[in-house]
Amino acid sequence: MGITIKEYLENVFNLIFSPIKFFNGEEITVSTRQALGTVVLVSAFTVFGNGIADKSVFEPFFPFTFFFIIIGIAILWFLTGLFIEFIAKIFSNENRLNKILFYTSFAMIPYIFFAPLDVLKKSGEMFYTVGVIAETLLYLWIIVLYAMAIKKAYQISIARAFMMLSLPFISVFFALTWAISFIAKMSYINSI
Repeated sequence: MGITIKEYLENVFNLIFSPIKFFNGEEITVSTRQALGTVVLVSAFTVFGNGIADKSVFEPFFPFTFFFIIIGIAILWFLTGLFIEFIAKIFSNENRLNKILFYTSFAMIPYIFFAPLDVLKKSGEMFYTVGVIAETLLYLWIIVLYAMAIKKAYQISIARAFMMLSLPFISVFFALTWAISFIAKMSYINSI
């Protein structure tokens, strides 16, 4: 049986106000259905809030846009979980996809604060600067929460969790560097 709404809301409260307690506390009942519900709720709140901020909520096709963006975010969340699981095979042979999906869904909860920050940024120049700084700090908080989610799901050190998060960016950097170098060499060879 799953957890009650009271326990779920306590988990959300602990994640927002005491993430260390949430990720390092006692073992939480992991439920993929609850994780998907969290992703859908966070996505819906974020998309609707952004729709209110930029007034697109009043456009006739907003319900379709709303629906497809939520589905897209859920698919992206699942693919991110699969990718993290794939990278985790470097450090551990255990299958922990359910845990990583659960904990990363909770790590997405701070996304709900982007909608109010978008409204703040549209309130004037000074508020725009405050909004940008707050959004940057919010992104950093989400990255730390993702690292803590990986740490909790795979029982690895926080340094390894950050390494797992940075590995895709490092890989893309080297792939782009190699591609640019290859194109430059081919251009040089063709010019001879």
